[in-house]
Amino acid sequence: MAKRKSFDEKNKHIHKSRQLIIDTVFGRTDDNQNVFGYEKADETKREVGEIWVDENGIEWEQKEGFKINATKLDDAREYLKKITTCSSENCGTIQYSSADKKLIVRTGYCVTCMRKIEQSLREDGSWPFYEDYRITLNKLDFVRDTKSQLEEALDSVTQQIEMVNEDGTFSKWQWDIDIEKVKSDLKTDIEGAYDAIEALLERKLALENKLRELNHSELIKN
Repeated sequence: MAKRKSFDEKNKHIHKSRQLIIDTVFGRTDDNQNVFGYEKADETKREVGEIWVDENGIEWEQKEGFKINATKLDDAREYLKKITTCSSENCGTIQYSSADKKLIVRTGYCVTCMRKIEQSLREDGSWPFYEDYRITLNKLDFVRDTKSQLEEALDSVTQQIEMVNEDGTFSKWQWDIDIEKVKSDLKTDIEGAYDAIEALLERKLALENKLRELNHSELIKN
């Protein structure tokens, strides 16, 4: 029977905003394993909803049967709000559409505000640099994802594959290929991905400096 994946293995590639919340709630941040847990018998009895600050300056909130680090949870909420809210001070969008939410994650702005920004950039001549910057970011994300897939393939590639059948028996399959050549090709592709990432990071930095020079540092994606 196939080995059951651990929680960490299943959530290895989880989105960073969700991972932050999970780590916060279950105490996997800053080497602190007490963010989320049952009260010890010798601790002060707290009422549900009660908030207090301990001797280390950490703020806690009492829940039903457990306590939670309120400070870290607030940080997680603030982070989520930041990546799901349009950055424009003059944004008039009341309710975000799915297109707005996707664009906010990518650029920091909703569709309406991004359209206004792009028009302004075309008028002051900054658009070609910003367009190049966005394309560079997209390429960087693509190459990073590709590199991760190649590395995963390299770690898992074997000459023989074993599969579990519905009746619990095992079937073994043998690849009729030169497995060492496959590994060598994968390593070459991974090295190429690293080179591409380095070049793209250099271009990203150069374009960010140009955007700052054009007084558009607000468009730089952190």
